[in-house]
Amino acid sequence: MGWADLDHVIPHARGGATDCANLCCLCRSHHRLKTFAPGWRFTMTPAGVLQVTTPSGVTRATRPPGMRPPPALEPEPPPDDEFPPF
Repeated sequence: MGWADLDHVIPHARGGATDCANLCCLCRSHHRLKTFAPGWRFTMTPAGVLQVTTPSGVTRATRPPGMRPPPALEPEPPPDDEFPPF
């Protein structure tokens, strides 16, 4: 059995609203990390994407269920002056 906590992205004590736009569901370990470990930053985009930045600057994102990630960038075509290697 797992545990999950609803948590304010912007803490209620710092003016964060208690509504869906400012709440996220975190496993107990990540909730404690966010609350007690220094240097971690959690932000929520208007689209509901939760972005977590580690103290070393690595950022990861999690999207609400059913929300697709942004499309990958297509590779640029080679310049006209390049010839195939055959």
